[in-house]
Amino acid sequence: MKKLIIVALLALSTTACFKDSDINVDPNRSTSVDPALLFSGAATQFSLLRVAELTWPVALMNQMWASGGRWGLSQAQYDQTRIRSAWGRTYTDVLKNLNVAVDIAQSSQPVNKNAVAQCKILMAFAYAQTSLLWGDIPFTEAATGKVDFPKFDKQQDVLNGCVAMLDEALGLIDVNSKGIVAPNDLYYGGDMAKWRKFANSLKMRILFSMVDADASKGAAIGQLIAGGNMISSSADAMLYKYFNQPGRQNPRFSFTAIFRGGVQSDWYCSKPVYDLLVSLKDPRIPYFFQPGPDAAANEFIALNSVETYTTKSALVNMNLLKADLPEVSFSYSEQLLFEAEAIARGFAPGGFDAATTKMRAGVKESLVSFGVPTAQADAYAAGLPVLTTANYKTVLAQQQYLDLFMRPIEGWVQHRRSGAVGQEIPTMTTPTGAPVAGLIRRLLYRSEEVNSNPNTPSGLTLDAPQWFDK
Repeated sequence: MKKLIIVALLALSTTACFKDSDINVDPNRSTSVDPALLFSGAATQFSLLRVAELTWPVALMNQMWASGGRWGLSQAQYDQTRIRSAWGRTYTDVLKNLNVAVDIAQSSQPVNKNAVAQCKILMAFAYAQTSLLWGDIPFTEAATGKVDFPKFDKQQDVLNGCVAMLDEALGLIDVNSKGIVAPNDLYYGGDMAKWRKFANSLKMRILFSMVDADASKGAAIGQLIAGGNMISSSADAMLYKYFNQPGRQNPRFSFTAIFRGGVQSDWYCSKPVYDLLVSLKDPRIPYFFQPGPDAAANEFIALNSVETYTTKSALVNMNLLKADLPEVSFSYSEQLLFEAEAIARGFAPGGFDAATTKMRAGVKESLVSFGVPTAQADAYAAGLPVLTTANYKTVLAQQQYLDLFMRPIEGWVQHRRSGAVGQEIPTMTTPTGAPVAGLIRRLLYRSEEVNSNPNTPSGLTLDAPQWFDK
């Protein structure tokens, strides 16, 4: 018995000795993380989601691209694996890393306010995008690691929360101090003046997504435009840069290079986009699309939602799938067209003449960004109709939709807000045999979320409008 007591005492004393020692500490394990590294990792994952996992299914649902019938009714269905992956990675790889980066930056002495601002701006971007794809989402209790079953906040509250987050970030920015700089700031290289411009422009975009459901946002949009300090040139555009180097190439290019031998054979010319371009005599046709391998020169044969491709079917232009093509998060053309809409709707002063000037500048900028020669872009933009009470909704919605051709996430939001349900611009129809009666208006929550979180909304269908979608 005495021996057992001695052994027990030795065990206790040994535990006490080792408790505060460093014998069992892994010397290769990091005890602190530079928030700049977390930020760059989150930014990379966010861009990959935008340019790959989410681009393809959303482009097909939004009928910006066609699939050629390879996966059936692709405009009415979507790749569940990609959508499930995007939901999980947004919260784990993007938002959680940004949340940890904010905590670290706030705990440093002195507090790196610019780093906090950069992280919060990207967080607001990611949360707003996720809500506009799914609707109600975890927000106030999300990405902290402290809540097992986060509640799903209402979309209106999420978007208002994103606006408040951007206001907080704007209040922290000091353009004379450093935050996260190159190479970890993969957007602006640490230029806080440009981060401030993007934050204001992003805030305007979110407000525009809300204004048809909450008319009070019109005044907020007007105040933003009056204050200026938004994206004001192509040099201010929010871009994630890719390079023609192994491991740094645009994922769209990599997919085609790896799985198709460099031959574009997946994404086709959609009939809604092509018909709109033709009706407007728009010069972007050969820049958006390329003829099929057996088609005549300058012969563009578009596909509707149920047709199977042929060797004459036109494809999305390979120039838009280049290795070094950047991912565009916010463009100057988008800014100008938003400003035109704000003026035309009376949120900002100037009247229809000023709105027309802004619209023409935005269309010209869009054409040039797709490769249309400047002189041709000038001539085309100058010939666009003057905006009036009778035509501004249609004319602007058409141009905004076309401008976002390679940005299907923003394009899908734009199409859903362009008119009441069933009256969107341009007009689209549900494919025969689609799983829902109407156009797809939301993504469905992944099964893992439904099965593990009892707070996940239920009973939703793909064609159920979201709060903003009035």
